[in-house]
Amino acid sequence: MKPNIVFICADQLGAKWLGCYGSGVESTPTLDRLAREGVRFDRCYANFPLCAPSRATMLSGRSAGVHGVITNNLVYPRNLPTYASVLRRAGYRTGGFGKFHQTPMHCPVPENLEWLGFDESLVTEDPKWPWYRWVRREHPEHAEKALSMCWNWPTMPRHPEWEKARDLRSELHGSRSRENGWSRIGASPLPSEVHDTTYITDLGLDFMRRHLDEHPDRPFICHISYVDPHDPCDPPSDYADLFDPADMPPALPAEWVEEGLTFLRKAQEDNKFDRVYENREIIAKFRALYHAQLKYMDDQVTRVVEWLKESGRWDNTILLFTTDHGEMLGDHGQITKCAKHYDAGIRCPLIVAGGPVACGQADELVSTLDLFPTFCDWAGVEEEDRPPLEGLSMAARCRGREPAGTRDSLFVGGMGVASVLTADRWRLTRYPGANEGQMFDLGSDPDELQNLYDRPEHTDRKVELLEKLNAVARVNEQVPRYDNLALYEGRRFMPEGGDARTWLYDYNA
Repeated sequence: MKPNIVFICADQLGAKWLGCYGSGVESTPTLDRLAREGVRFDRCYANFPLCAPSRATMLSGRSAGVHGVITNNLVYPRNLPTYASVLRRAGYRTGGFGKFHQTPMHCPVPENLEWLGFDESLVTEDPKWPWYRWVRREHPEHAEKALSMCWNWPTMPRHPEWEKARDLRSELHGSRSRENGWSRIGASPLPSEVHDTTYITDLGLDFMRRHLDEHPDRPFICHISYVDPHDPCDPPSDYADLFDPADMPPALPAEWVEEGLTFLRKAQEDNKFDRVYENREIIAKFRALYHAQLKYMDDQVTRVVEWLKESGRWDNTILLFTTDHGEMLGDHGQITKCAKHYDAGIRCPLIVAGGPVACGQADELVSTLDLFPTFCDWAGVEEEDRPPLEGLSMAARCRGREPAGTRDSLFVGGMGVASVLTADRWRLTRYPGANEGQMFDLGSDPDELQNLYDRPEHTDRKVELLEKLNAVARVNEQVPRYDNLALYEGRRFMPEGGDARTWLYDYNA
């Protein structure tokens, strides 16, 4: 029987913040164990380190220049197949629960994601309104506190309870911000059983339980997509004090300040982080609360793993854990993601475990582009039944074999910033506007503190990497778009003389 697939996605989690990647903090014991028992990919990078574009890349197996989701609050194109639509054609029941970010964060969010290929789905985004409805129904005693955690963009249609939510937020969270010295950190007023990561986990478990009762002879893919540990850093009240700020590893220094890199200064100012980035006490609190969020999320992953084992499904299930992008967490004087292409911002955890998975560790360059072809290999989808994809499958490595193909270099880009990562451990980044850039020898300088970009003795290497950057940035131009393939008798195909593969199905017919 084809394996079941459980795809768990965190939000805004750099690889370096997990224990198995060397965080030095014991906040992810279950994920660390899965990394030991399965395959840990050490060099997985977000193709576009921003929420919506990265998630669209995971869904489509195409880069942002093809799927067109180049920032948040855009809409995924309806003419582009998703991994869910392809696996559904291959006989899988498809479920998706939590954050998808493929429509604007408006109110209400879509009723379902059938248009993305999911048989069952329930969406909750950063503003949290669907989660609030669940709290109001299942935990009415916590409804007001939950409402205080919901929000609107100024340009969004107003939720009927928005004004009450705003007033409660000011009342319940204002003192927290003053106490901690920064509005982005502070314990939640809610216990863990009421938080949205528990809610999203419950949705995924319910789908899998019912699937076993109603469709015992069919495989499933269940996508569980968390909003944690995305800022604000507000772990549940029963987790908030798990980690002592005094025990947190210090942030890497902002080495770029002396160089006067204007783009990174602007990125820092845009997040208002320039006001606090040198405050070690605030950064230590930030990190302790972030790791508390990680421990909470890790405990929810534990629930999924335990259910798979107790139900007898672990031996025929592949569990993949990753994230959409990283979080700087104060390193180099920065927070969040996107334009900051340091390790904490772009390198993602990627852990694969389960009965069919071998034990090992992988050093090759992989990308969020690679999830789609990997899912297809696990599901037994033939090449001719797949749409055009840019990525490389990781399935062989997960079976304990050498992959058929690896990369010499990898592209990370978006919002005008472009980077190339190389197999021999270099990173070069070009910033828009002024003639600014960074170049690091990651082999000898893994903390990225010595910028070699303008040093004359490294000119030849800089030219070589600029040429590589230009080449990898254009790879998507060599792969046809799905809607440009010829359509004949209801099937898309590549005419003879082109690429050897033939794509058969019109997934949106």
